[in-house]
Amino acid sequence: MRESIGGTWLLGFVVLFIVLFSAYLAVSINYTKAFKVKNQIINIIEENEGFTTSVGDVTSKTPEQLKSSSKTEDKIYYYLKDIGYATTKIDESACPDGNLYEGGYCVKKISTTHGAYYKVTSFIKIELPLLWQSFLIPINGETKVLYFTEDDI
Repeated sequence: MRESIGGTWLLGFVVLFIVLFSAYLAVSINYTKAFKVKNQIINIIEENEGFTTSVGDVTSKTPEQLKSSSKTEDKIYYYLKDIGYATTKIDESACPDGNLYEGGYCVKKISTTHGAYYKVTSFIKIELPLLWQSFLIPINGETKVLYFTEDDI
């Protein structure tokens, strides 16, 4: 009888380890994806030398229209849809100092005496379904200073 109770405890520890290890892997994958998204948004803004907003609703456009558009917001939204970034609804209060765009990222223009740079924020949303809790973790980054910005924010 003593061996069966000891085996049950050991099985419980193994299951707990597997659950914790799986949760760690899931969080680290989402964290890596949010950093990759932030870096690509920064690259798109730097390539276009500024941030231009879309004409009309970006969600109603076809992928061909998004890909061929000259607007920065369209290119970013196409990239987010292409990689399958979770575009869950994020509250406006998560981005108090910038503009929240469709796709779950924030952009804020900061002007300097030499030009302007942009603060970009992407988010990781971690949900714990058994505890009914969700956490929103911001990932921040900045572009280099752009001297001739072409934008409308």
